Amino acid sequence: MLTGSVIRFRRHDAVCLGEIHGVSYVCRVIATTEATWHRADVPLSMVECADAGLRPDVRIRCWPKAATGGVVVGRVSGLAMARVIAAVKREAGLRAFEDGWSLGNGRTER
Repeated sequence: MLTGSVIRFRRHDAVCLGEIHGVSYVCRVIATTEATWHRADVPLSMVECADAGLRPDVRIRCWPKAATGGVVVGRVSGLAMARVIAAVKREAGLRAFEDGWSLGNGRTER
């Protein structure tokens, strides 16, 4: 799987971020009709969706996860992937910052 590939699994689609040591990392594609939005979500325009072979009402949740299998069904443009990769980096930085406030026993520093 190459960076930007759209992979179809049984229950969802995902976008490949890349591969490390033979393991592919993907971000899940979510319908915009889902009520829960997260700061890590990157919406795609209708044109970007059409070019990638996705339905026209999706966004990408930029929480990378390891994945195997799936079938490549399309490819996201380079500009959209740049936005996704920037969102992944931003989310990783925010999570690292938030984890720095944890005391390890379930409480947070105040």
